[in-house]
Amino acid sequence: MRFPRFAEKAREVVEGRSSLSSIEDYRELLCGDCPFYHQGEEENLECGSFLLLKSWLEKGALDLEKLLDALE
Repeated sequence: MRFPRFAEKAREVVEGRSSLSSIEDYRELLCGDCPFYHQGEEENLECGSFLLLKSWLEKGALDLEKLLDALE
């Protein structure tokens, strides 16, 4: 699978074991597979792709189940 960290977090959210209630949840979902992301570091820079995808998720324009299906 190309985006294993995205898939893991997305499954947790879809199954109700996790949520997207904090900025860290979004970072884990959207940035986890990025080579520039280092979990736990205090760097809080957000790229344009992160901001766009986060906005679409918050507005319901992206469906995590459909995104997971597309990865398989």
